[in-house]
Amino acid sequence: MAKKEHYTTTIINGFYNQLPAFTDVFDEESWYLFVICFVTFTLIVVYILSKFIKLQPVDW
Repeated sequence: MAKKEHYTTTIINGFYNQLPAFTDVFDEESWYLFVICFVTFTLIVVYILSKFIKLQPVDW
């Protein structure tokens, strides 16, 4: 069992070391820009989907 846990930990650590740190990807300005774009895009997608998806009340 310990060998399997060691192997899994090694895989997770290897994957974790390949990911860039948050500060390597974003500075303060680019983070705010990303959040504004993400929220705007999400709202647009929700609005478009609301035109196609109609929820019906269910009578129990």
